[in-house]
Amino acid sequence: MYILKATQEAILNHAAACYPNESCGLLVNREYIECRNISNNPKSEFKIDPRDLVRAEKLGEIEAIVHSHPDGSAKPSTFDLLQMSKHNLPWVIAAYPEIDVKVHKKLSYVAPLINREYIHGTLDCYSIVRDYYDRELDIQLDDFERTDRWWESDNNSDLYVKNFESQGFVQVDTLQRHDVILCRVQPTNFVNHALIYLGDDGSLTSEQSERVIGEHLMLHHPYLRRSRREIYGKLWQERTAIIIRHKSLMQKQQ
Repeated sequence: MYILKATQEAILNHAAACYPNESCGLLVNREYIECRNISNNPKSEFKIDPRDLVRAEKLGEIEAIVHSHPDGSAKPSTFDLLQMSKHNLPWVIAAYPEIDVKVHKKLSYVAPLINREYIHGTLDCYSIVRDYYDRELDIQLDDFERTDRWWESDNNSDLYVKNFESQGFVQVDTLQRHDVILCRVQPTNFVNHALIYLGDDGSLTSEQSERVIGEHLMLHHPYLRRSRREIYGKLWQERTAIIIRHKSLMQKQQ
């Protein structure tokens, strides 16, 4: 896709006007249509106002989705890659104040289970449970809307305890491969972190994984860090609140 010089200038002018927040817009008939960013985190994410999307669609066919990276490059972030996979459209990213505009073709991107970046609500400790069960066991779990640090307010409901039964899990007293270990990581009154028990092997079938030396291995995604495998040792055992197992695995030992 070729972007006209005047269109590039319009994209960069909007990026400058929105700085230090991300600007967003759409290309229609090779022209840039400014949109409002209604994201709760506009400095690092964008969400196009649905009213602007409807307005743009009335002008013609949407040719690309556009947004800026304040103080960043025109390369897609991990969050961008995940979102690009969901849209059958090119993405245009403008770096500001670096002044660079690049077009990125639609691509398929799947975040790895091991060493994935942390993005709350998208790639977090619940997301890795959902993705693990989907890829390793072909079991689909619902997603649940959650705000960052939901566990710090007693006014919120307990995400894990409230929902695990509806997703086909039951509480158990022993551990077997694929079980989910629900923990309390302070400060909180809630169960707010999930570990996936891998047993003594630690390998995955859905992606290449090097063997980990140790016993009682688990996979999890720590807050604001990358996902990893480690030993389910004393520290995590002390934090454990509930062990749950999917009903389809009740008679299976691996």
